[in-house]
Formats: sequence, C-alpha cells, structure tokens
Amino acid sequence: MDLAFAAVVAAHALAAPYTKVEESFYMQAVHDALAGRSVDTWDHVEFPGAVPRSFVGPLAVAGLVWPARVVLGRTSGLALQLATRLVVGAAVATANAYVRRSVKAVFGRRAAWWFSVFSICQFHYAFWASRLLSNTLALVPVLAALAFWLQCLRADATLSQRQASYRRMLLLLALACIVLRFDTAVFALPMAATHAAQLLTRRTVAVVAAAAVALVALSTAVDSALWQRAWLWPEAHAFVFNVVHGRSAEWGTEPRLHYVTHLLPRIAPAALPFALAAFIDRRAALLLGAVAASVAVFSANAHKEWRFVLPAVPVLNVCAASVVARCPLWLRRLAACVCAASLCAAAAMAYVSSLNYPGAHALAQLHALEPGHNVTVHIDAYTAMTGVTRFLQTRPGWKYAKTEGLAPGADYASFNYLLTADSHMHAGNGFAVVAVQDGYAGIEVRPLAQVLQGGWLPVAVRRRPVVWVMRKLS
Repeated sequence: MDLAFAAVVAAHALAAPYTKVEESFYMQAVHDALAGRSVDTWDHVEFPGAVPRSFVGPLAVAGLVWPARVVLGRTSGLALQLATRLVVGAAVATANAYVRRSVKAVFGRRAAWWFSVFSICQFHYAFWASRLLSNTLALVPVLAALAFWLQCLRADATLSQRQASYRRMLLLLALACIVLRFDTAVFALPMAATHAAQLLTRRTVAVVAAAAVALVALSTAVDSALWQRAWLWPEAHAFVFNVVHGRSAEWGTEPRLHYVTHLLPRIAPAALPFALAAFIDRRAALLLGAVAASVAVFSANAHKEWRFVLPAVPVLNVCAASVVARCPLWLRRLAACVCAASLCAAAAMAYVSSLNYPGAHALAQLHALEPGHNVTVHIDAYTAMTGVTRFLQTRPGWKYAKTEGLAPGADYASFNYLLTADSHMHAGNGFAVVAVQDGYAGIEVRPLAQVLQGGWLPVAVRRRPVVWVMRKLS
C-alpha cells in the first residue's frame, strides 16, 4: 500500500507537472541552486515576495535532484522540473509509510490498511504531496513526527523507548517550525502537550533546546547569505508579518467556522466523518483532540486557507482508520463505498486541475512556433502565475522578461513576442495574435433534456481563451 500511495502521488505529478504562483519561490530557488549561477541572478532578487522564505528546504531538494541534473546534462527543462516534483513526492510518501507502520504497531494491521486507503483516495493530500509549498516541505518532518507520536502510544514499549520517541518527535517538529513553516507550531504544541507529563525529561529539554539554537543558526546563516541581508531568520519575519502585524488578512478573510464547515470537509471528505467517532478509542481520541485544538487556534485567525491545516489530514486519516478497523462488516463496506466515491472525485479533480496551467502551455506553444535564436519574450503576471518557471525557459539565446508596470506601446517595442492575458491592450500597438491558449472556466451542468437527446454527459468542463501568444509586426 505504501507503493500504491507513492504511485498516486507520482501520477498526479505526471498529469499536472506545472506549478502555480504559491509554489513559485521554492521551484525557482531549486532551479537557481541547480544552475549554480551568481546569487545576484536568482529569481528572488527580482521578485522577493511579501516576506522572505527560507532557502534551507529548496537547497535540500536541489541536493536530492542533483543526480537527475547530471544524468539529463542540463539545468532546465520540464523533465528536471518533474524530477524536482517527484523527489518531494517521494519524501512525503516515505514519511507517510513510516506513519502507516506506526499505525500498524498501535492499532493493528487492518487499521494500517485503512490508513493507506484514506491517504490514497483524498485528492488534496496526494495531489499536493509533490508540490513545492512550504506547507508540503514542512509536512515531511511533521509526518515523521506523527510516526513517533504514535510510537508514544504503544502499550508494548518500555518507558525509555517512549521517551526516545517523544524526543525524536520534538526534534522533527522543531525542524518544521524553525526552518520550514512557523505555523506548524500550532500543531506541534498540542502534540507535545499530550505526553509531556509522562515523557518529558531534562535530557529531552536540553537536546531539543540545543537543536533549536542550531536550527536558528543554520537558517540565519544560509538565508542571510542568499537574501543578502544581515541576521535574517525568515520564519521569525513570517511570524511578525502574519501574526504580530496581522497582515495575512490582506489576502482575504473568512468566517470563524470556515475550517470546520468548508475546508476540512473538502480536504478530508472520506476520513472526516469516521474520524469524528474516534472517541470510541482513547488513543485515537487523544489524536483527534490535539487536531481539534490546532484547528481552533487557526480559526481565530481571519485569513484561512486549506493548506494551513494540511497536517491535520494524516491525523484524521489515522483516527478514521482506527475507527473503521473496529467497525462491523457492513460499516466497513460503507467506508469502502465512501472511499471509492472520494477516489472518483479525486480523479475528476485531477483532470480539472491539469487545465489550470495555461501560462506553461502557452510558452510551449511559443517554443513550437518559433525556431529562431535571439528572441525576446515578455511574460505577463497572469502567465507567470499559471505555470511559467525558469525550468521551462529552455531556449538558448532567448531572453525571457517578466518586467511589470510597462505601458502599452513603446515599453514593449523591444520584445519579439508577448505572452499576455490582455490581447486587446497590444492589438493596436504593433502586435498580432499567433496562438491562443484555453484555460479552465468552470463546470457546466447540462439540462436533462439535452443529455437524453444528444447523448451528452450531464457535466462538462468549460474552457475559454485566457493567454494569447502575440508576435511583433515587422
């Protein structure tokens, strides 16, 4: 079942190998590290983002991708970008396998099987497992910490073994919080509190404190050098920006119960109904209580996104698996039907998601249309946010520019081609459309009469033109 989950993650990466704006910093950082150019030419110098993010995670990924770069003999290309995605996916799948083994040790073989089923059949968890978000990178140590957290519940383990598992859990959570994603602390604190009275020792406090200092020093050293700013600890900046100053609300706000009523049912549709019955097992109830406390803290923040509570999904999968494993046969069959429906929905969502990268497809169209050298291309913001990365800027002698704030007309005169979401702005200023790229435009539910008469499917995916490839008129 571990290989099955890894295969599903890889299939998602192959079906949608491109990236969205949320992944931009990390994907560009991996590319720049593999390219080995001067830091002054790295993408973050031109596009720093709202807050600095740590390079420690991307550098670790680049190190794992380096053999693929050597084999492929290049620093760009879709194959190398896909290799980057697959490395991240393999790391998440490996950590998920450790969780499954701990589930087997604590709840039994049947629960471990159901944990794998829930992991496979829910779209968001498997789809985003290979994507370069800070949330996904932090998920790797969080999953490993979850495996050790479960080991703390083993009835057959000695006190010293449980104390060692607890200490390793805290070390992994420190890595996730200090280096990769500061808000992981919202999950880390309830996890640590569940066993602190029984398993926290002076040795553990000393080891974790020393590790925390070392991790802060590591992040500060690496990120100060690459951001070219003195004494920079990115996750501290992110905490101040989002929590102290409350700037995260600038990206939108949602009602207090939005995680409970909308986001958790969306990202854990199969596991959540069964996980809510975890009170039948004291150990599972402990896990569910920690997740509930974490979600309650996140709910106090006005800005809400499903990816903030991504670490809740594997815990809910564990709780659901422990419940279903103890159910009578008819309830297990019901759970199988729910998981099958979730898997079908995940397949449909994967297809729809593959249509969300028109910028990358438009760039591929341009490469197919223009075989020449010394070409200059302007890529507008929408195109860049829907799939274009430095990995895809493969043509030698071409100049790819993403300069923002240009005025129509003279400011674009130096470009041979434009990739733009606004063709009308350039149509009367010396450019003509040579190709159009469609993108996802919603779901259409057809009338019953049309379905019966024409033999159409009742639901269809709508597309519309969203990116235009325009050539300068000679």
